[in-house]
Amino acid sequence: MKVKMLLEGKPFQTEFGIVGYSSVTLIQVDGRNVLFDTGLKGCALQLKEALKEEGLSCEDITDVVISHMHFDHVGNVSLFQNAHFYVSKTEWVQGIKDPDEWHCVPTCEYLRGKNITFVEEGEELFPRVVVMEFPGHTSGLIGLKCGEDIILCSDAIKNRYELWQDIPLMSIDIEKSKATIERIKKEAKFIYPGHDKVLEVAHPIDKEEIHFQLRFANGSTLEV
Repeated sequence: MKVKMLLEGKPFQTEFGIVGYSSVTLIQVDGRNVLFDTGLKGCALQLKEALKEEGLSCEDITDVVISHMHFDHVGNVSLFQNAHFYVSKTEWVQGIKDPDEWHCVPTCEYLRGKNITFVEEGEELFPRVVVMEFPGHTSGLIGLKCGEDIILCSDAIKNRYELWQDIPLMSIDIEKSKATIERIKKEAKFIYPGHDKVLEVAHPIDKEEIHFQLRFANGSTLEV
């Protein structure tokens, strides 16, 4: 099995709102080319180029697993015409019936006529690729455990600050988010977050090394 982050997510906001550069990860297993999330619509060209570097095109993607229905994670689903889609039923229902301000309702409508399967905790979608439910950021967010020590968690842990400090920066249920973060830290060695590069759980916090700056809508910043 091969797991590679094709696009690294970026963790920041502006005074005009959230800038949603989310990660996209490729899993190649048992002859399948699987994407975990599809990124922001504005990153379509970068995603196509990243696939090309792997010797793939959009037509070669056999499966797309959607972590949750926020706009920055589902912006490019229409590129993958041959893919089978997977999402949790909880997330699907919320995205259609009770969307928050970041849910992409048009994508929900687009997917109605596509090959889509609802999945839940513990399902093995492909050999050694298992669904994990990570409520908190949204009620129906899912991740994937690949092998023994890799977890693709999307916005359950958005960036290294949330991993190190156990503080979710945006969540509909803070306590569930904290429990989810703890679970991921216990079960993973390598984390593929929604808005950062691949993180290693055992990585020490070096206060002298500032990697990036989080900028919030009110103008405040946080060095991470």
